[in-house]
Amino acid sequence: MATTVAAMKGKLGSTDYFIIAMKAKELVEKAIIPSEMPEWTNMTLEEKEKRDINYTRVKNQIAPYLASDKDRFFGAIILTAKNFDTSNFEPIADVATKGLPNLYKTQAQHMGFLTFTGGEELIPLDGQHRLKAIQFAIEGRDEKNRQIEGFSPSSELANEDVTVMLVPYNQKKSRKIFTKVNKYAKATTTGQNLVTDDDDIIAVLSRFIANDQNIIGSHLVNSKSNTLSVKDSRFTTLATLAECNEAILAAHFPEKIDRTNLPDTNKARLYKQKVFEVWEFLVENINWFSNLLEDKEETGDDKRCEIRTDYLLGKPVAQACLVKAFACLTTPETNLTYVEAANKLNAIDWRKDVSEWDRLFMSGGKIITKNRKLVTDILCYRAGQVLDEEKKGELLERYRALFPDDEKDKKELPPLL
Repeated sequence: MATTVAAMKGKLGSTDYFIIAMKAKELVEKAIIPSEMPEWTNMTLEEKEKRDINYTRVKNQIAPYLASDKDRFFGAIILTAKNFDTSNFEPIADVATKGLPNLYKTQAQHMGFLTFTGGEELIPLDGQHRLKAIQFAIEGRDEKNRQIEGFSPSSELANEDVTVMLVPYNQKKSRKIFTKVNKYAKATTTGQNLVTDDDDIIAVLSRFIANDQNIIGSHLVNSKSNTLSVKDSRFTTLATLAECNEAILAAHFPEKIDRTNLPDTNKARLYKQKVFEVWEFLVENINWFSNLLEDKEETGDDKRCEIRTDYLLGKPVAQACLVKAFACLTTPETNLTYVEAANKLNAIDWRKDVSEWDRLFMSGGKIITKNRKLVTDILCYRAGQVLDEEKKGELLERYRALFPDDEKDKKELPPLL
């Protein structure tokens, strides 16, 4: 069945392309993702890997956004069209020749109407995740045609317009476009996502904590990196605040924290109240935190750098371990008060050159970030978390595994505080 759509024709390099708008339902009906093509079985492993779809991401992140957010929007999907030689583009200049001002005649050659005969095959070169997400959002079913639990499909989305960049099919050129578009596409960083995401409650709360002058202040939070250099005068990173806030909420709320959709107003208020309560306490009562934030102006920059040089709590990874341990210690299971937990954690010697950190958190003068879970668990144990003999034995084995065979049997857990 022939279909005519408004189109704009362009050319980049040696490639002609068309920009059109298609109804979302029509797009998912006409487009074929690579894994659904007959030639899929003959593709190389490399080709299949590059074209593989992360259906979990489609189902849990993109489709819910498209189905539920009235402000949904995304960029153009790039499709290549097989059997495109039967299609026909008719410029406006060829249709409306009379009375068309000279100023418009040149541009009118690039604007017009594109007619599909119905035999075209539309294959995504970029945007197949969005394409499947549109289908999931409209139908409420996944790639195996199973109903998606807790999901409300959007009938409105089916009739909305999706921008498409259409490229006539050429095997060599289409492969090159696909490779280049995907090779040079750069995913946003964790910090960028935390700065811009308004649907992730952890991101929202972390920005609140960072921006509050009474707690930290945005000028003392690095939002672009997950760590701080020795000469960086800031207190922490936004990624670290997010890691800590997720741990705080997980420790005090039994439900899994949904980071793709904001909770209801009452739940959001409780979440906010808890993280603010914890951070207000920590920056006043964890000694090295209060030292780092004693002077938040430029006059305090040198002191922050000096502390970071000699003390672990000047580094974001150690800050995260401490906050996670604090969250664990103040849960009903361990049931220390905030003051008791802070006193225990303050009693730890946080100097980098202390022997207790050797192999656990420090090696050759550098921090070992991969051991953060073990560091947190040992902090909890030392500060009073009660472990049965089996769990204590497991913790000891994990600790001993850090050392050479001729040393490990002699090692014991660091002493209780």
